[in-house]
Amino acid sequence: MIYLVIKLTHLFSVFIYGGFLFTDNLFLSRMKNDLSVEEHTKVREYFMKYVRQVVPKSLIVAVLSGIYLFYENFGIISDEGLSNFQIVLLIKAFLGLWLGLRGVLQVFFKIQPLVFKSHIVPFILVVIIIFLSQLMFGV
Repeated sequence: MIYLVIKLTHLFSVFIYGGFLFTDNLFLSRMKNDLSVEEHTKVREYFMKYVRQVVPKSLIVAVLSGIYLFYENFGIISDEGLSNFQIVLLIKAFLGLWLGLRGVLQVFFKIQPLVFKSHIVPFILVVIIIFLSQLMFGV
């Protein structure tokens, strides 16, 4: 039962984080074309006011619950080495931990990312993680 609760919590928190990235990349960034600079800045800041209250916390919940799910699902490494499932799960976990570390450093410690400043790369990584999630049970 606890596994199911943690898995549902993980999915819900990932939906919050991914939904923010989806909204930011596909809607808010496109509003620049229709709004003046002042209006766009005002709309974006209003949106971010609420995002800053929820998204960083949901990202931490996603990472912590993901670590638990990784621990429960990874299994034992056989004599032949890692299974395809374990390899895909490792890639997915690495990307998730990297996103989580980036988010924690940026939001809670005010360390700006060195590699990228926009939300495009995190959005792409979330999409990759979603595809890996679907792929790992089929390999």
